Amino acid sequence: MLSPVGLLVALPAGHTALAAYVALVVASLDVVVAVALLPVLTPGGRLLAQIAVALRVTYAAVFAVAGGWLLASADASRFEAVWNAGLLLFGTHLVLVGIAAVRTGFVPAWIGALVTIAGTGYAIDSTTAALLPGTGISVSGFTFVGEVVLLVWLVARGGRPRRSVRLIW
Repeated sequence: MLSPVGLLVALPAGHTALAAYVALVVASLDVVVAVALLPVLTPGGRLLAQIAVALRVTYAAVFAVAGGWLLASADASRFEAVWNAGLLLFGTHLVLVGIAAVRTGFVPAWIGALVTIAGTGYAIDSTTAALLPGTGISVSGFTFVGEVVLLVWLVARGGRPRRSVRLIW
């Protein structure tokens, strides 16, 4: 929730340094999230989980570079171009997270489906920004919900698998 402060409030207001620092903090937190997701996703397939985590870390690096450009030059358009390119990595990450989540057997399938839809939305936005710049098409403004639902579920469940309940009569 830190990212919207920097990108939706500070950046449009011209506070590029603040937006850059927020981007750098968020990029760092993305690495922490990626590492924390690995044990949750591994039951859905070790290689799948590792690729998903690697994509999130790579996205974090791209986002940090975008933040660095913003800090060095205060060029919001360059920041947005680099960030939009990185969103393709983030979207692909979410698609793989959704697939791995469903395959774990303990993340509800509907949550995995929503995360996959969220990732697809980010990938569409990134591709559209590259191929049709200036169109302002934003699918992820609607599909991001899957990301939030997974976050809430992970916090509530702690990423722990369901325990089987034995009823003794």
